[in-house]
Amino acid sequence: MLDSFPEPRSSRTKLRSRKFRSDDAADEEATQVLERSHTIQPAATALAKRGLRVGRTRVGKGLFATKKIVDGSCIGEIEGQVINDDEYVSRYAFDLNGGEQLEPNAPFRFVNHSCEPNCAFELFSFPRMLGQGAANNSNPQSSAAVKRQLLLFAICDIAAGQELTIDYNWPAIFAIPCGCRATACRGWIVTPKDLPQLIG
Repeated sequence: MLDSFPEPRSSRTKLRSRKFRSDDAADEEATQVLERSHTIQPAATALAKRGLRVGRTRVGKGLFATKKIVDGSCIGEIEGQVINDDEYVSRYAFDLNGGEQLEPNAPFRFVNHSCEPNCAFELFSFPRMLGQGAANNSNPQSSAAVKRQLLLFAICDIAAGQELTIDYNWPAIFAIPCGCRATACRGWIVTPKDLPQLIG
């Protein structure tokens, strides 16, 4: 269990180009894929075993706890497709080191923003063992030589029924008004250090 959490080195990516698709369109496409593969029920069952469920919120879909999650618990690994394309934009994507983005799979793609989050994510890097892609790579800093994991942690006790949230930490240039309704809501989805640029 971790005693404290450093500030995330990653942030949720903000839309920047015409390649952006609406959340509803992306959600509908993902649902259709699941229906075609007949995996909705097994996926929901696996999620329930982890004490999580996807549900509706005021801003679309969200991820909720179905049982108590203890402060410091690792809730899971945020997995998905790594994108290396400067023009690629998604409301769900996480910035990774080196200009890459992670387009997360469900259920963690549905973790919403809050100015008083109950979760935080952290990017960990580990050297790959022989046979895992590093044997033929002479550059130990390359992505092929390093295994990266983006993990989601609880930063306080989370009660059953509570929505899991993170702080998106968007830079001021991508900030949008925030409606998280937290007591200490900043009024904007923005990293705290950039807030003076919006209210000054």
